[in-house]
Amino acid sequence: MLEVTGLEAAYGRARVLFGVDLSVEAGQLMCVMGRNGVGKTTLLNSITGVLAPTGGKVVFDGKDVTRMKTFERVQLGMGYVPQGHETFPQLTVWENLQVTLEATKHRDGAAIDEALEIFPRLTELLKRRAGFLSGGQQQQLAIARALVTRPRMLILDEPTEGIQPSIVVEIEEAIERLHKEKGISVLLVEQYLELALRLADGFVILEGGVVQYSGSAEDLRDDKVKRLLAV
Repeated sequence: MLEVTGLEAAYGRARVLFGVDLSVEAGQLMCVMGRNGVGKTTLLNSITGVLAPTGGKVVFDGKDVTRMKTFERVQLGMGYVPQGHETFPQLTVWENLQVTLEATKHRDGAAIDEALEIFPRLTELLKRRAGFLSGGQQQQLAIARALVTRPRMLILDEPTEGIQPSIVVEIEEAIERLHKEKGISVLLVEQYLELALRLADGFVILEGGVVQYSGSAEDLRDDKVKRLLAV
């Protein structure tokens, strides 16, 4: 589904990624881990087209998308939820979902119903402005907006960061359901080792802009993993 080869990225003269290789099979949940500042968000931004890579290749479903614009990647089936609960704060929950739907090719209203079925809490908040939602509710809305595009791969940047525990559980359950029941491939940046153990099929750990360690979910119990993630 996704093949990243030799990916390099920089902000001006400051290089962040130094030849990252990563692959995600169809239906797989891959977790990207590592300390703060090692390049996890830069990797996702480069994969989704938010940041143009300075080297390497990104292939999605057999197509070279390295130089494609973000909206073109969304049309191919990438759904990206960046860090920070991004929504349109002045629009209601319903309007946030509707605006996203109108930007898609399919424009099938059932996609909104399907997203709300994953996050039923939002059904009671459809008339509320997104800016008045809690952080956890905004994160659910951000993921729901991505789901309205009907992605084949969902790319999530720390979806549980700074969220109240009750909604963390709901988001974790939603990700697991999308992965196991809906068959959506997931690329997940996550700091919490226990959550990764519960959800991931495989993982990579970044350190200094390169992949230092990778393996299956069982390998997450390795002492080397704990050392690489230690603050």
